[in-house]
Amino acid sequence: MALDPRRRLADRVYYGWVVVVACFLASMATFGSTYAFGVFYDSLLETFDASRTALAAAFGLQTALIYVAGVGAGRVVETQGGRRVAAGSGALLAGGLAWTAVARSYAELLVAFGVVAATGMAGLYVVGYATVPRWFGRRRGTAVGVASAGLGVGLVAVPAAADRLIAAVGWRPAMAALAATVGVVAALVALLFADDPADVGAEAGERAEFSSTGAGGDLSPSGVAPDAGATLRSPAFLLVIAGWTLTFAPLYVVLSHVVLHASDAGLGRAAGVAAITTLGIATTVTRFGIGALSDRVGRTRTFVLCAVLMGVATAGFAVAPGRSAFLAVAVAFGVAYGGCGGLLGAQIADLFGEGALNTLFPVASLSFGVAGLAAPPAAGAAFEALGSYEPVLLAGGAAGLAGAGCVALAGRLAGASE
Repeated sequence: MALDPRRRLADRVYYGWVVVVACFLASMATFGSTYAFGVFYDSLLETFDASRTALAAAFGLQTALIYVAGVGAGRVVETQGGRRVAAGSGALLAGGLAWTAVARSYAELLVAFGVVAATGMAGLYVVGYATVPRWFGRRRGTAVGVASAGLGVGLVAVPAAADRLIAAVGWRPAMAALAATVGVVAALVALLFADDPADVGAEAGERAEFSSTGAGGDLSPSGVAPDAGATLRSPAFLLVIAGWTLTFAPLYVVLSHVVLHASDAGLGRAAGVAAITTLGIATTVTRFGIGALSDRVGRTRTFVLCAVLMGVATAGFAVAPGRSAFLAVAVAFGVAYGGCGGLLGAQIADLFGEGALNTLFPVASLSFGVAGLAAPPAAGAAFEALGSYEPVLLAGGAAGLAGAGCVALAGRLAGASE
C-alpha cells in the first residue's frame, strides 16, 4: 500500500503547519463563497421577483445557518473527525452553489444558497477555525492568524473574479464556475487535513510549537478537564457572544450593501466592488501579521483595539466624501476586520481553555448567525424606509464600539493572560 503522502510531509515538517494550510483553504472556500454575494446582488434583483430586503434575507439566512449548523458540526467533528466533516461539507457547499446557478425562483434560491450551501460552509468553518489552536501553544496566535487569512484571500479573489465573470458570461455561469472551484479546493482540504498527530505518524511534542497539552487539547491550560456547561453559562462567555454579535453586525451590513450604497451615494457601483476588494486585501495582509503581534501584546487586547477601529470605520463609510476617502475607509475596515477575525479561535482557547474548543467555539460563533440574520435585512428595510444607508452605517459604528467594550469586560472577568 502506498505511503500516505501526509506521513511523508510529517517526516519533513511539523504537521501542524500543514493543517494550517488546509484550514487556510477551508476558510478561503467558505468565506470567498458567501462574501461574493454582494457582487451577485444586483443580478439577483433583476432575475428574481424579490425586494432588496428579501434578497438580503437569503444572505442573512445563509450566514445564520453557517453558525447554527456549526454547533452540530462541532459535535460531529468530536465523533467522526474533522477530515470526514471537511470532505462532506465541501461536497455540500459545491452542490449548493451549483444548484444556485440553475435556480428558477426565489424560493429555490433560498434553499440552495441559504440552506444547502450554508450547511456545507458550517462544517468547513468549524474545521477551519477550531482545529489550529489545538495544534499550537506558544505560537497559537501566529498559526491561527495565518489560517484565518484564507478568509481574506477568498474575499479578495472570489468577488473580483466573479464580478468579471458576471460581466463576461452572466451570473449563472459565474456561479457554476464558483461551485466547481470550491469543489476542487474542498477536495484538497480533505486530502491534507489531519485530526491528530497519530494520524500522520507525528509524535506529540516533537516540535516546540506543539501545545503543552497535545493537539487533542484534552486538558485546559490549568491541567484540569474543562466543564463546558459551566463555561457556557458564565458571564464572561455570554459577554463574548454579545461582544462578537455587536462587533460583527456592521460587517454583514457592509459586505451585503456597500456596492448598493456606493451607487446610491453617487460614487458608482465600481467603487463599491473596489471597496470589497480593498478591504479584502487589507484583511488578508493583517491576518498574516496580527497573530504574531497578538502573541506579544495579548490576543484579547488586540481584538478589542481592532473592534474599536472597525466601529469607527463603519461610520466612516457613511461620511466618506469621495471615492478616495471611501477606499481609505475600506482599508481601515479591512485592517480592523483582519485583526478581529484572525483571533477568534485563539481568543476562545485563551479565555476558556482548549479542551472543549469544538463545543465552545461553535456556540460562541452563534453570535455571527444572529448578526448575519438580523443585520442585512434590517439594513435593507431601513434603506427602504429612510432612502439612505447613512443612518444604518452610523448606528453600526456605535454597535461596534459597544461590542469592543463587551469583549474587554469578558477578558477581565475571565482573567485573560495579557
